This record gives sequence, structure tokens and C-alpha cells, in this order.
Amino acid sequence: MAHHKATKKAIRTSAKRNLRNRTYKSKIKTVLKEFEQAESREEKEKKLRKAQQIMDRAAKRNVLKKNAVARKVSKLHKQLQETENQAEA
Repeated sequence: MAHHKATKKAIRTSAKRNLRNRTYKSKIKTVLKEFEQAESREEKEKKLRKAQQIMDRAAKRNVLKKNAVARKVSKLHKQLQETENQAEA
């Protein structure tokens, strides 16, 4: 049990941050699954844009690191290109 006022506040704020971080990470996972399940190229592009927006927002709020977001977005772009190349072949 916390005895100091600052410690009690730290517990409250960490609980709030934990909730916010979990919601962002959950949204990201959901959008990435939707991206994987998308059939058409246009649908994949829409999901990619949405995923990028959510991940950038998460990076802005320090839920994820900026370079981690850049790496994940790059990976998604690469997957989109690969599916496009497979469709042409």
C-alpha cells in the first residue's frame, strides 16, 4: 500500500497510461489483421492508411517508438507490393 501522496498519484497515472496503451495496441492489432484479410488491392491500401494513422498517433503519444512504427509501416508497404507483384504474374 502506498503511503506517500506522490506514490498514490503515480499509481493512478500509471493505471491510466496502461489502459491507454492497451487500447492503442489493441487497435493496431485489429487493423493489421484486417490488412492481412483484405482481398483487393484498394481495400489493402485503405487498411494500410488506417494502420499508419493509428500507429503514428501511438508513436506521438509514446505508446510505441517512432522507429518501430516506421519499421512496421515499411513492412506493410513491402507486403502490399508483394501482393501487387503476385497479382501481375
